[in-house]
Amino acid sequence: MTDAQQRLAEVRAAISDVLKKGQRLRRADRELYRAELNSLRLLEQQYAKEVALEQAQQQGRGRNRISYMKI
Repeated sequence: MTDAQQRLAEVRAAISDVLKKGQRLRRADRELYRAELNSLRLLEQQYAKEVALEQAQQQGRGRNRISYMKI
């Protein structure tokens, strides 16, 4: 498993925890805040793109790097 795949799995696990257990956890006099769901979703999108790019490169279909510039 690559680094990007590992990070993606960790972010998805964190999202699952937030959805199952909630954003805030309170025990006795302590209070724990988990990462915000919006920021986790953004990280998930970013890491999913990285994983897709890695997989495309492994299959020989790397990112198209042609850019068209105005003259």
